Amino acid sequence: MKKGLKNIALGFSLSIVFLSLGLIYWQVVRSDSLLDNPANRRLILLEQRVIRGGIFDRNGEVLAQTKEVDGKKTRIYPKGEALQPLVGYATVLHGSSGMEAYLGDWLLGIKDATATQEIEQAFQLPRFGNDVVLTLDYQLQKAAYEGLKGKVGAAVAIDPRDGDVLALVSQPSFDATIVDQDWDEISKKAGSPFLNHAFALYTPGSTMKVITSGALLRSGLNTSELYNCTGTAIINGQIIREQNDKAHGWVNFNMALADSCNTYFATFGVQSGDKQFLNTVKRFGFGEEIPFELPVKTSSLTNAAAVPSHLDVNLLAASAFGQGEVLVSPFHMALITAGIANNGVIMTPHIVDQVLDATQNAVYKQTPQPWLTALTKDEADKIKSAMVTAVQDGTAAPGAIEGFQVAAKTGSAELGGNVKTHAWYIAFAPAENPEIAVAVLVENGGTGGGAAAPIAKAMIETALSQKVGEKK
Repeated sequence: MKKGLKNIALGFSLSIVFLSLGLIYWQVVRSDSLLDNPANRRLILLEQRVIRGGIFDRNGEVLAQTKEVDGKKTRIYPKGEALQPLVGYATVLHGSSGMEAYLGDWLLGIKDATATQEIEQAFQLPRFGNDVVLTLDYQLQKAAYEGLKGKVGAAVAIDPRDGDVLALVSQPSFDATIVDQDWDEISKKAGSPFLNHAFALYTPGSTMKVITSGALLRSGLNTSELYNCTGTAIINGQIIREQNDKAHGWVNFNMALADSCNTYFATFGVQSGDKQFLNTVKRFGFGEEIPFELPVKTSSLTNAAAVPSHLDVNLLAASAFGQGEVLVSPFHMALITAGIANNGVIMTPHIVDQVLDATQNAVYKQTPQPWLTALTKDEADKIKSAMVTAVQDGTAAPGAIEGFQVAAKTGSAELGGNVKTHAWYIAFAPAENPEIAVAVLVENGGTGGGAAAPIAKAMIETALSQKVGEKK
């Protein structure tokens, strides 16, 4: 009997010990990871005693701020739908999304908390969160928003020199101040307003040719060698067609990229081999998690694996000109474009410039870091030259800007069936000393030169006219 009681007591004691250890683990060791989870409404509930910090663009424009209205704390978004779904929303009923979610620990003064904030948090005292200053430029964001309004798609602008995200627009958008009231209506709206299309995956179409170019150059391609484009090519029994079966005639590398010749890139892509192609896409970040403050879906080559160990000839041929099973996000395509502009080096992207406490002292300041070296400078220069030709005498001509040399590439991603192609346009400028790189996608927009190029052009013109890379 006594032995049984001792066992029960021992078991009870061990249970208490394990429970205590569990509480310590989740409340101390893993508390930050719990708070980092945007699905955790504890962050929102903290706002009963914390005034959430503001979100500002690089020039001090207010993008989100908490104000007291009729004695009640209210989150306001002065710039409206131009910033959604990037900035997101923060409500007790539906939690948070976008930067309101993923930067919530900074906005509420939890991450990198000052000594004063730590004390206020420990004693559950009313306090102020931190302000977050973004690399974003509202004027550039507005130009992209106006261009995309009424369409479904995304536009991203990056400073290739340091990875600053200058604009990140997704359409359609929503009004973050009425999310609770209109949740069902917004959720069911065509085009998925809550989805950030900049981070979604799409067939890249001919924009993929700038990546394939890297593989061709690494395989020793003679860029001056001529290829006769007859409008179609048969590779391993598969018919490769040009858009509208157009025959481009004799083309070298520059003209093949400028005219967006599918058969050229399929033919030489296969000749360079799948190992070279797979190695090149890895160098551009396919299959890699993009280091960014917000989650970005991983770009992939096949449905079975992001970057497989082998590609059969038919899939290699299709992938080489951006069809097959290739999927990439507009955000990643902007990074790829920025890497070509930056002599082959892709900088780590970031949208947070600095974080300021309630006394406006910096508790965090980002520093530029390289992410990947996708190309050598010589390889980047050759692709850049072909992209310049595309603007001067090719499909990318609609993006030309008087007084500046733009380097660009169009894309029309075929979806199969009787459906209009997705329209792509990637570009950077000035070509000789790039300050901005952009990627624009318009779902079912048709041609890249027709639907996406005018948006990219407006973004680049806005940036160059006000030197967006320089803070006011």
